[in-house]
Amino acid sequence: MENQTTLVPLPPDLPDFNAAMANLRRVPLVVYQVLERAASKTASYRDAEFSEQRLDEGFAATMLRAHAIKSLKESGIDAEPDDDWTLDSLPFLGISFHYNGYHVKILKGSGGVLPGCGPSKRKTSFYGQIQSMYLVGNKPMRTTANLLMLWGFDSVYGLSGLWLALPALGGARAGDVSAFWCEPIPHPIEGLLGVPKPVVPPSDNLGGLLIELSEEEKKSKIK
Repeated sequence: MENQTTLVPLPPDLPDFNAAMANLRRVPLVVYQVLERAASKTASYRDAEFSEQRLDEGFAATMLRAHAIKSLKESGIDAEPDDDWTLDSLPFLGISFHYNGYHVKILKGSGGVLPGCGPSKRKTSFYGQIQSMYLVGNKPMRTTANLLMLWGFDSVYGLSGLWLALPALGGARAGDVSAFWCEPIPHPIEGLLGVPKPVVPPSDNLGGLLIELSEEEKKSKIK
């Protein structure tokens, strides 16, 4: 997190990295696989159409996002484009979804550097951990934390890595942004914290996880 500030101590009502990873269950695994496939498709397009030059950064990020959204929807995550994300006038468009009480945004942030918010009040509120409402089925729910998953390209348009961050304070530029923590998510080959290495079906179906969450909410409501 070069040129960015890590705030301490972490407030007791917000998760640390290990708790967030545990609550996200297999979501980081699926997101890692989805982004690797999307990056591979972007690299294949570059090799076929522009083999002697680099792609426009905004175009490459938009292409990866389009492939990633399609795969995440097929995986059972309710992912929608977050068109409000911009950086230096380039369309580094993000992906937004809710899971297990978390509002998660997937955004380009090479090296785990959180991008600035520009003039956007919505982004600033998200960085500032302002809670928001969302629906699980027909039931309104309130978020418990706002998380960022940050990714970047390597030199040949492969995925350079994935980071999980808990933003603390928004700012116009990346240097003005603060986070409570930002940690690299281990590659699936290395194993994710608190998650046993699974045999994941080709569809990366998260339907079972969403059903499990729904059942937990029903039990909580009965109590």
